[in-house]
Amino acid sequence: MPSNNSKYSEEMRERTARHVIETGVSATSMAEELGIDTNTVCRWVRDYRRKNKLPSYAESKGMKRSEPKSNSELLCRVKELEKEVKVKEKELETERNKVEILKKSLHIFIQPQG
Repeated sequence: MPSNNSKYSEEMRERTARHVIETGVSATSMAEELGIDTNTVCRWVRDYRRKNKLPSYAESKGMKRSEPKSNSELLCRVKELEKEVKVKEKELETERNKVEILKKSLHIFIQPQG
């Protein structure tokens, strides 16, 4: 919450945060443009998102998933993760096979030629 002796009005904070969110301009570039500390603008944006029940920056960029709201969402997420595990296991097996082939070929090349 802004204090009574704040340098910036609530209106300016909200306009700046809304502009960052709506246009996609970075908080850093907006802060530089306004001559304000980057952390200050980031805090304004974070507070605006919370106040208006908007997803966080990470959630909006797909870097972080919001918490599932029901059992069906949890089951769906479990299935997604199981699929990812299967894909990774196949990739791991392929890499292990490559390593074994390389070990065998290395063994052939280091044998003395007679």
